[in-house]
Amino acid sequence: MRKWLLLALAVAMMSILIACGSNNGNSKVEPPIEVSEDEIASGTLEIVASNWEFDKEYYAIRAGETVELTVNSIDGVHGIEIFDTEYNNIVNNKPTQITITEPGTYNIRCSIPCGQGHRTMVSKLVVVA
Repeated sequence: MRKWLLLALAVAMMSILIACGSNNGNSKVEPPIEVSEDEIASGTLEIVASNWEFDKEYYAIRAGETVELTVNSIDGVHGIEIFDTEYNNIVNNKPTQITITEPGTYNIRCSIPCGQGHRTMVSKLVVVA
């Protein structure tokens, strides 16, 4: 009887841990970030990546406008994934044309495992109407 009780407790604990860890950042960030006109990239956007951080807390583009996005790694090799979009592996120094039509704030994370700080290597992309 005691073995079954321990087994049930272990299963319950694993279920709780799995549920707590299930938010992988795939949802848009709320509330939206307010940006000034000067912060909105026009034509090109460069995201500078170093070991375990991006150069900005957030980047901004205009909805529906095509932007040439480049990830410039100054330490290590990095790439980005923009959640809730089709852009899931924009890699180091390879310019990519992106167009996001739905305004909002999107989570960005490093898409290439880059060491001990990889999990905290995050930023945001603000898409302005």
